[in-house]
Amino acid sequence: MLKIRQELMDELRQADHIQHMRTMLAGAVRLELSTIPTYLTALFSIKPGQNQEARALVQSVVVEEMLHMTLAANTLIAIGGNPRVVEDGLALNYPGPLPMCVDTGLIVTLKALSRQQAQEVFMEIERPDTQAVLPGETLAYVDNQPGFDSIGRFYQAILERLQYLENHGHDCFAQPRLDEQVDVGQWFPHEVPGCPDGKVYDMASAQAVINTIVRQGEGVQVEEDWINPKDEAGGGYAHYFKFGEIYYGKRLIRDYSSPSGWSYTGEPVPLDETGVFNLLPNAALSDYPAGSGAAVSGAQFYQAYQNLLAALDRTFNGEPRQLDAAIGIMYELKLVAQKVMQHPVSSSIPDVVAAPPFMRLHQSN
Repeated sequence: MLKIRQELMDELRQADHIQHMRTMLAGAVRLELSTIPTYLTALFSIKPGQNQEARALVQSVVVEEMLHMTLAANTLIAIGGNPRVVEDGLALNYPGPLPMCVDTGLIVTLKALSRQQAQEVFMEIERPDTQAVLPGETLAYVDNQPGFDSIGRFYQAILERLQYLENHGHDCFAQPRLDEQVDVGQWFPHEVPGCPDGKVYDMASAQAVINTIVRQGEGVQVEEDWINPKDEAGGGYAHYFKFGEIYYGKRLIRDYSSPSGWSYTGEPVPLDETGVFNLLPNAALSDYPAGSGAAVSGAQFYQAYQNLLAALDRTFNGEPRQLDAAIGIMYELKLVAQKVMQHPVSSSIPDVVAAPPFMRLHQSN
């Protein structure tokens, strides 16, 4: 289960200075960024023309993770900070825990899409912090699970601390630098309820953007013990439930005979794993023999990924229109990834194809 590091949460609750909040929100940007390589790897692994329903679900999550990273960045900018996306991206290491989190059960990996990956990694990343019975679970299953804190709890603690500082004479949003923030309404399909442009200038707008992140990811209210998988603003399901549809192979529908009031018993969501490339897990560029096709195309992909990080870094450091360039590079990544996957890792393992590398080399943990 995903657990927030206890000492980090204690520090967050005790912080009396705005700099602590900048550190925590910088961590939130890093957290959102860290999910993108694992979801993109799964998306790229689907062979052209195959598994269209599953592809659409994963792609929709990738788009919203970009939105979430942008909203977290806007909040950080509003209180006087700036993300360091290039630095954050270079620091990511897979397999490993998510930033800002300690993980006794979850290790985030870069692997091809499978039902196992959807359940063991993706659903655990997005899992709501609730004692309610989630769709597909039984009451006995929930009773036997240890307690855990979700990403949503982490964001809730940030909101609580910001409100505390505001109530005790700290004007956290005195200089929100609105011209440096990204107007998300220009790039993303769904508005942020209560804050259509996604810009943060006061406590109410900070709450609106952070609640959007939590709602789209978990779909369950943090403070109440009931299930609401729908993102009512966007009309779709939250990420946890989208990945549930891939794992269970069925659409989530209303079902008042189940403990949660929902069940994965709707139309099929087929995942034919023969329509997915057998990718090298947790690939780094250093895994490919020098001069090989995998190494050459892998280097092209890694450079495109570095270009993406640089464009995002410029976006969140005074050039918000650079998000245009970043989104363009996202499409480029897909094309270069297809070239990488045309090559076997090596002649000794011809049935395993090269994976797009998001790391230059593996870091020792």
